[in-house]
Amino acid sequence: MESERSLEGLLQELSPEQRERVRGYAEYLLAGPPGRSEAGTGDGPGPEAEVTLREITSETVYQICRLSDTLTPPKKFMVAQNAVSIAQAHFEPHAWFRAVYADETPVGFIMLYDSPEEKEYFLWRFMIAEPHHGKGFGRRALELLIDHVRTRPDATVLETSCGQGAGSPEGFYERLGFRRNGKIIDDEVVMELVL
Repeated sequence: MESERSLEGLLQELSPEQRERVRGYAEYLLAGPPGRSEAGTGDGPGPEAEVTLREITSETVYQICRLSDTLTPPKKFMVAQNAVSIAQAHFEPHAWFRAVYADETPVGFIMLYDSPEEKEYFLWRFMIAEPHHGKGFGRRALELLIDHVRTRPDATVLETSCGQGAGSPEGFYERLGFRRNGKIIDDEVVMELVL
């Protein structure tokens, strides 16, 4: 399973104690408690819905994790599972992460590497559930993130990276003003938006 491979890669970077905490937490998130509803499926909100970025709570974490299950190849291979991202964020002091909502429906996940000390702002993870593609939710969520980054100390550039080929979000980022900057990270091209 792809999420297990992603989790194993993350676990290798942690101490044995941290490994067990993350493994248990991520396995819980991937399996989910009984009785929770699915998120990101069905018709849901239309393009006129209000898009907001909200903190993830114990009541919403399962729904946000399940959004990853809506992605089909090749898109599902372009971004880490939300459960892995959320677990990783709990061990990275510079991680700022939120659920993307359209009205009251969770439709995506976004995570920023936010380091004013290094003057570095990097869109680390971003996904919109596949049933909600083409409704403008991703564009609006990224605009909200850009507005947030502009309020941060010494923020002049927002970077991100993306894979190439089928399912690549490069065109989406270009339409929002991002441009390649010549860097490569883990075989992904780095793009930047001058703020």
